[in-house]
Amino acid sequence: MSKKPAKNLFEDKTNVYVTECLSTNDFLIQLLLKNKIKEGSMVRADFQTKGKGQRNNSWESKRGKNLLFSFVLFPEIKLSDQFLLHIITSLSIYNVLKKIGLSNIKIKWPNDIYINKKKICGILIESQIFKKKIKRSVIGVGININQNHFGDINATSVFKEVNKKMDRSKILSLFKSSFNKEYFEINTAKKISYKEKLYGYNELLNYKSLNKRFLGKIVDVKDDGKISLMVNDKIKDFEFGSIELLI
Repeated sequence: MSKKPAKNLFEDKTNVYVTECLSTNDFLIQLLLKNKIKEGSMVRADFQTKGKGQRNNSWESKRGKNLLFSFVLFPEIKLSDQFLLHIITSLSIYNVLKKIGLSNIKIKWPNDIYINKKKICGILIESQIFKKKIKRSVIGVGININQNHFGDINATSVFKEVNKKMDRSKILSLFKSSFNKEYFEINTAKKISYKEKLYGYNELLNYKSLNKRFLGKIVDVKDDGKISLMVNDKIKDFEFGSIELLI
């Protein structure tokens, strides 16, 4: 399933920087409708007025403090393999945060990144499907870099973890390098590394589904992205949005 290696997914591609937009995903999707742009093209913003997260949740970020960007892929992978895009994006960010010295990093299924039980990164993937294949995916990433205050939100940032302001462009470069490697080595074996880094893997934690609370332990992730939990000595599978980990 590995893609044919390229020199660099992000090299010599369209790169758009805006000080403000509704969301980088929306901006890039509109750009794709009007222009023929290459895989790896990217939009980056200092501020999003309507930043989006998974399942229509909002993503809030202070102006000019964090890393907000979206990029496009034309992966041509089977619809049944689409969760691999969530896996390699999550692993890429995990690797970057580890490289800059952060610890206690966990991936909260399906693709939020947490440090010390606080959210530091969110990912949103919007794909176009044709004949049971993923023809195009727009991947949006928001990483809290230099924001210091989050109010009542359970969040953290690189600055709060290392007590030092970081160069957002440098972190973006690290992400590009990490994702480039993961993308051109994409295969189902990546699921093993992803699973081992999951928040709650082989650990009994509190969950909520259909307004009921229960104890469960993640034991597996299916190829289609469903999560398998051991609940009362029985394995149950859950789809996106059907279960919440209570942190």
